[in-house]
Amino acid sequence: MRQIPLYSLVIFPNPEQITLIKSYKQLLRNNIGWFGSANAGAHITIINFDNEFSLQLHLDSIREFCKTALPQKVTLNKFDSFGERTFFIASDSASQHYLDNLIVGLHQYLDFKIQNTHAHLSIARGLDAQKMKTAFELFRNTPINLEFNCNCFYLRRFGSRTKPGEECQNKIRNL
Repeated sequence: MRQIPLYSLVIFPNPEQITLIKSYKQLLRNNIGWFGSANAGAHITIINFDNEFSLQLHLDSIREFCKTALPQKVTLNKFDSFGERTFFIASDSASQHYLDNLIVGLHQYLDFKIQNTHAHLSIARGLDAQKMKTAFELFRNTPINLEFNCNCFYLRRFGSRTKPGEECQNKIRNL
């Protein structure tokens, strides 16, 4: 079983979109029961840290990397999945390219190994085939077009609750 990282560097959509994704998760939970990431706020993961020591060791380098990264408007506009396991909102091709390059760039800058990259905004993890089918059916007629300016990284700590509007308190650096 894979260890859950203690800290994640993430990108948050705007507060209205975070609330919308929360409602999607609640709707899905009402229809299929509990699932992985049911309680997680909407975010796109950039990099994970297993402990505070590792995070602290790399914070200055992350801030330096942010000085070289350019902000860009991103669009997430379709429901998709990784097999039967993860149901998510995917980016359009230009946004996917931008986000994946941010992820790869930061990993390389920190000299971290990266195994695969596909930036996404998870709705549900750990689904089986029937639950995935239900998720796609449930959102089949739901239009999705999340657009926001990707202009900073935030720090998430696993297990901590962030209230809407508190995300900025955990801002690492503007891009």
